[in-house]
Parts: sequence; structure tokens; C-alpha cells
Amino acid sequence: MKLLLTFVVNGEDIPIEVEEHERLHAAVSLALAKSGNVGRPPEEWELRYEDGTLIEDLTKPVNEYGFTPGVHLYLTLKVGAGGNAPRSAG
Repeated sequence: MKLLLTFVVNGEDIPIEVEEHERLHAAVSLALAKSGNVGRPPEEWELRYEDGTLIEDLTKPVNEYGFTPGVHLYLTLKVGAGGNAPRSAG
């Protein structure tokens, strides 16, 4: 069975159809590629439900999350991802 997940990346809806046994991290990688966000690895992004709750474990099959039809999942860069470390004074 296939599920339709809509990822929101930089304000753009990216619909992705996935098999229910597919791992969520694979769908995230596909959504980033489809949206053209390939400059940063998937590990530098975080995924949240519509209410802002962080989805921490992306390794489970999609059907284990209990997503409802029409769900929107938000992909955003993690705070400080890929940024330069502050320089120490001295």
C-alpha cells in the first residue's frame, strides 16, 4: 500500500508517494532532492509534524508513524547546521 506524504520545504509543498514499509528517512531524502535542496545532507535537516513536534527517529517504516491522510510534514535546517563555529577571542 502506498501513502502520500506532503513535505513542506522552504514553504513549498513537495508531495511524495511512498510504500508503507519504506523508511521515513528515505522519503525525507527524496523530498529534499525533489525540492532541489541537495546542498546540505539530510542529517542537517529536522522533520516536524504540523503542530511543531519534532520527529526524532526517522528510521522506522512510514506506516509506524500513524500519519493521517493529508498530513503535512515540515523539513527545516537544524539551527546552526553547517555554520561556522564561533572564533574564540585571544
